[in-house]
Amino acid sequence: MARRSIDLKIEEKGRDQGKLFKITEMSAFDTEAWAERTINAILRNATSEDLSLLLPIIYTYVQEASEMKTFEEVAIENEEGRALLNQATETLAIYLASMFFQLPYDELKVVSEPLLQCCSIYLNPGQTEMSDSVLNNPNHYIEEASTIFALKREAFKLHTDFFTNGAQRYLDLFISKMDRFKTDQESDTTPTSPNP
Repeated sequence: MARRSIDLKIEEKGRDQGKLFKITEMSAFDTEAWAERTINAILRNATSEDLSLLLPIIYTYVQEASEMKTFEEVAIENEEGRALLNQATETLAIYLASMFFQLPYDELKVVSEPLLQCCSIYLNPGQTEMSDSVLNNPNHYIEEASTIFALKREAFKLHTDFFTNGAQRYLDLFISKMDRFKTDQESDTTPTSPNP
């Protein structure tokens, strides 16, 4: 099965207006590596307040997105279940996305570089046969900073739909890393007894 892709046309006024870009999802292995690197970066930079807000959101999501049922099964069985799952999904996605884009510059650069590697530009307006990676000639293909952010945002969205597809695996990973992170923080602040 081919990897999914989406097209993004720049509508905003400026030098990139009218340019058409293609964003193609990473391979399964690259997505897994990117997700783990991103989760680690978010947790390393999370404050205690972030964690206290995030943990209940994740547990609510996990409860609604049971491993026993797919999103589609929940939706078919129960309109209320679908509404709860949609709400939990949206809350979790928004919160994680906001934390992602607030990472310190050096870490954000590392975790967002793979997102730009997914982006190419259609070379002939109105034709979708010929395209080239934006990183092959970034200063020529992208002339507005807002375009870079738009590409990263859409690539991020394309790669975070695991909130409805196989979410349990990623959220289990997130929870285990969060629990380990909290334990490490607590042990760092636990007073040690003086040696006799």
